[in-house]
Amino acid sequence: MVAEIINWNAAWQAIWTAAVAGVGVTVVFSFAVLGATRTADMRRDDRPGQAAFYGVVALAGVAATLGAVVYAITLITTK
Repeated sequence: MVAEIINWNAAWQAIWTAAVAGVGVTVVFSFAVLGATRTADMRRDDRPGQAAFYGVVALAGVAATLGAVVYAITLITTK
């Protein structure tokens, strides 16, 4: 009786999609944190080239995180 009520394929897809998205967004945001902290370290140690590189990493991480949020909101609102 329960098997008829629950669509197991849709439930499994929701579970693995949420898990992958959660881990993915966490990893992408960690690059933003890494880039921001390393930028400050490199600037303090007077290494402008490496500071610029880590600044780009931080900006890319923030941009990717915001892109994921916008994509998720778009998916939610269009269904």
